[in-house]
Amino acid sequence: MKNKQRKDTAVRVSRWVDEEVEIFINNETDKRIKVEFPSKRNFVDKAVIQLLEERGVNLSK
Repeated sequence: MKNKQRKDTAVRVSRWVDEEVEIFINNETDKRIKVEFPSKRNFVDKAVIQLLEERGVNLSK
């Protein structure tokens, strides 16, 4: 059987950032947030992509 390797990597964030992201995406008063960001990983990916695009990084490689 072929060894399947994940194509993503793990990045450590501060515990308080992790906790605040968790609170934000699980906001009971705004269910749209959970639809837009179904997971912490999705939230972080979108935030980093947005920051890089704002800084002029070409992500279409």
